[in-house]
Amino acid sequence: MGKTVWMFPGQGSQTPGMGQTLITQEETRQALADLGTRIGLDLTTLMTTGTKDELKATDIAQPAIVAHSALLAQQYASQGHTPDFVLGHSVGEYSALVAASVITPSEAVYLVRERGKLMNQVTGGTMAAVIGMNDVEAAHHAVESIAATGEIVQIANYNCPGQFVISGQIAAVESATAKLKELGAKRVLPLDVSGAFHSSLMTPFAPRFEDILVSSPFEAAKTKFISNVDSAFHDQPDELIRLLVQQLYSPVRFESCVERLIEEGADTFIEFGPSSPLSGLVKRIKKDAKIISITTLEQLEAEGIR
Repeated sequence: MGKTVWMFPGQGSQTPGMGQTLITQEETRQALADLGTRIGLDLTTLMTTGTKDELKATDIAQPAIVAHSALLAQQYASQGHTPDFVLGHSVGEYSALVAASVITPSEAVYLVRERGKLMNQVTGGTMAAVIGMNDVEAAHHAVESIAATGEIVQIANYNCPGQFVISGQIAAVESATAKLKELGAKRVLPLDVSGAFHSSLMTPFAPRFEDILVSSPFEAAKTKFISNVDSAFHDQPDELIRLLVQQLYSPVRFESCVERLIEEGADTFIEFGPSSPLSGLVKRIKKDAKIISITTLEQLEAEGIR
């Protein structure tokens, strides 16, 4: 029998009205209100009537996404369902850690709110998605050649075959964009983000975030958690904290995480979040994988999996 992965998307998956589904039931309505109180934000209002621009701010988007996806998964778990593995993409790792009983939803939204505040302080950086370039090795060499001149640019996300993301200083990303197009990239799309996430520009903020993490209560993972940093399984609190710090400035190795999970017997991937970007990525990696995308409480019922 195949195994099941619960997946959780990262920044960019937020959508206006994403919280409407959560206020249709008293349990999740109250839980969302409590999470907002924990971080001093009216998450309920932001997630039900907030505009696209309001939700775009990193220190709002991240707790909103984690609150939404963690509460959806928690509702599913309350029906007796458990995953064999959990996987998050970037900030989605915090929702995955909630599903693995490492941290509570309250602690998760607090941590990503603080993470978002630190990320907001990174200036002079940007990111771009590279689409339609399968020769990742050539792309890596091209990016490295620009970085060798002293500019900061690197591959930040390895998402699926033919799709990755670059991150770094604005001029360096522009140089890399031109070079990657010369090498055959079909499209290079600038991302609407506030900084160069998963690049060395984040490194100066890592010690401050580590201080926040080590003062937070972490438990050993009760479900197999695979890390974006090294595509390996980890369960001990000290390891998980170390990896969450490294994740700030390291590439998200989503493609190799999925490949490792498939090697371990995974054939069903359930994505919980305000939208479903990871479902499409998994389909590109494993065409015959069973994929279920859950964005609302109503979908849990419609899928017949509540």
